Amino acid sequence: MRCTVIGCWGGCCRKNEACSGYLLSQDGFHLLLDCGSGVLSTLQNLIDLKDLDHILISHYHYDHYSDFGSAIYGRLIQTQLGQTSKPLHFYGLRDEQVFPQLTWAPFSEATAIKAHSELQIGPFHCTFLQTRHPIECLAIKVECQGQCLVYTADTAYFDELAEFCRNADLLISECSLYAPRSGQQAGHLNGEEAGLLAQRAQVSALLLSHLPIYGEPELLVQQARSVYSGKLILASKLLSVELDPQEEI
Repeated sequence: MRCTVIGCWGGCCRKNEACSGYLLSQDGFHLLLDCGSGVLSTLQNLIDLKDLDHILISHYHYDHYSDFGSAIYGRLIQTQLGQTSKPLHFYGLRDEQVFPQLTWAPFSEATAIKAHSELQIGPFHCTFLQTRHPIECLAIKVECQGQCLVYTADTAYFDELAEFCRNADLLISECSLYAPRSGQQAGHLNGEEAGLLAQRAQVSALLLSHLPIYGEPELLVQQARSVYSGKLILASKLLSVELDPQEEI
């Protein structure tokens, strides 16, 4: 399983970059985790949009889903040109505003997900945990061929999250704030809190993402390193991590 960072910025993206989006690939099958601002444009550096059939959305804040409309229109155009006949599959929380918009037959369809549910998307087995965030949001665990990746989405720290992440090969953790500012009230993590989560969960590698557009994100690495002893990576555009059971990340 390969994970490629498409966008790594929280709230708003820096110039020529994108908000949250992570492409998981296995044997030619692709699953996109979140589809924030700028993700579709950046994604085309890796694959043709007609080859993306599955998008899993953690929650309905714009920096995590706002490119969904362009994705649907793209599939409409691809269908009219005869490039594909398959609908685009969305997976997301059921609500009254956004979820109904994810289905536009015959070009797209949506499957509802919820905390503690299980879902098989191609080779990827997905499970979910509700996070601590101002709106409903799901952390996502993806398992494939003996490898495990956890994506926190947006959240404050809580012990159940550490248990959900336990022994993951790769933890993609949001890291929205610089310590000492705590994210407990805002529903986010700072650098130290992301490191604490990774250390308590005993994950093999920590990828810091959902970065603030202000300041120097390299400081987040220092803050996480103060409490986490494993492999530490700062997310960047098109950074790719290979999860191989035969090799260390």
